[in-house]
Amino acid sequence: MAKEQPAKISYFFGKGYVDLWNTIRDAWILNIDSAKRQFSLSAEKGFFSIGGGMNLVAAMAIFVFGSMITAFTTAVHVGVLLFFFACIYIGFGLLWLVDRIYIFANKIKNACPNPSCQASFLIPVYECPGCGRKHTALVPSRYGILKRTCLCGEKLPTTFLNGRGSLKAYCPECDFPLSGDTASRQYAFPVIGGPSVGKTCYINMVIDQMMSDVAPAQGWEMEFIGETDERDHALAMKSLKSGIRLLKTELNALTAYKMMLKLPKEKIGRRIYVYDISGEMFSSSSDFQNNQAYSYANGFIFIIDPLTLAQFAMEVEDKIDLNSYGASSKDFDDILNIMLINLEKMLGAKDKDMLKCNLAVLINKTDVPTLEEKVGETAAQQYLAEHADTCKSFMDARDEVCREFLTNYGAGNFVRTAESKFKSVHYFTCSALGHNHEGEPYEGKHVVDPLLWLLEQTDSSIKVTA
Repeated sequence: MAKEQPAKISYFFGKGYVDLWNTIRDAWILNIDSAKRQFSLSAEKGFFSIGGGMNLVAAMAIFVFGSMITAFTTAVHVGVLLFFFACIYIGFGLLWLVDRIYIFANKIKNACPNPSCQASFLIPVYECPGCGRKHTALVPSRYGILKRTCLCGEKLPTTFLNGRGSLKAYCPECDFPLSGDTASRQYAFPVIGGPSVGKTCYINMVIDQMMSDVAPAQGWEMEFIGETDERDHALAMKSLKSGIRLLKTELNALTAYKMMLKLPKEKIGRRIYVYDISGEMFSSSSDFQNNQAYSYANGFIFIIDPLTLAQFAMEVEDKIDLNSYGASSKDFDDILNIMLINLEKMLGAKDKDMLKCNLAVLINKTDVPTLEEKVGETAAQQYLAEHADTCKSFMDARDEVCREFLTNYGAGNFVRTAESKFKSVHYFTCSALGHNHEGEPYEGKHVVDPLLWLLEQTDSSIKVTA
């Protein structure tokens, strides 16, 4: 049963029926009263008197012919009003359908940023700007077609076409306030990785370079949706530019930086959520399942710490201080398996099914000695030159050198599992900090490529030009 709304019911869905019934009832009452009045006059004068007989004939004529005329006019009245009401109802239904088509055609959706909720939904709860009352189903309905009237008298738009998305909104599940334009597309990109792989540093570097470099170069408008995110990011970047590493994430639930992206000549905006979570959370399947945003993620960035590979760590241990690089203690192959098991449960997928989302595998810490030569830009360019007949792009070459590196150092099972389960997998390399010298300003290298690739795969309107 639909929840009652704090709004006045439209005339055509409420009082209109009352008025129609009252009009019909009053017409019949008037007809019968007229016949009764003539019958009473006839009785007073005597049924067999001349005057009484005339009144009796009038009473019978009113009752018979008056009822016929009243029935006819009632039918005409009902027919006209029902036709008019039917037009209103058809218009209401069509407008509701147009609103839904607009939502699906423009891929509009919403998700709750509250880490304890993370629900996904189409239409949020909207607040009346006049009195603060909350409308849980602000759509074309019996409360109004194009607009509804709140109990306070304020007119509220009922579709995204005429301004519903500009109203203050809330999650329908937990009542958490939503920021930004709710008439926009929402993309979720969780960043996955074990403890100490550099997720938090990477996320802040990605966002910084997206906003300061990529967006201006592409002619995009990009800004934070909430003041809290903007403040937290500014503090994080102040630390990183001072050569101070960020503290590891301690939160047990997904938290996101939320940004609005507007493309040139595009009316519909894109809300981009980049999620972070503590690497320790991948030790437990139950902890993973508490984070529902994974179930509607558009793609994942999976960060690999190469120092997790024992053979590679042994090769470089005499060149670097492993402790200073903060090698991750969690096997990324285990993290992938936990992730896949729980995604299959969330999505109702079978073990043999391929997931309908993309995976960007990112090998971090390319500032570790010898790693750049193995998987970096130089290695990819060399591979492309040596295999020009079979390898046609730099991205394909980078995929190959990364696959070879992971396979040669004992992570072949990870490669095979990832490529068998995700719609598309591409490999990237970066240094989230740029170097490992405490006290010197940090600057990420090649950090934006995974997110840009996922955005291009998710939204065909997003094209990144060199």
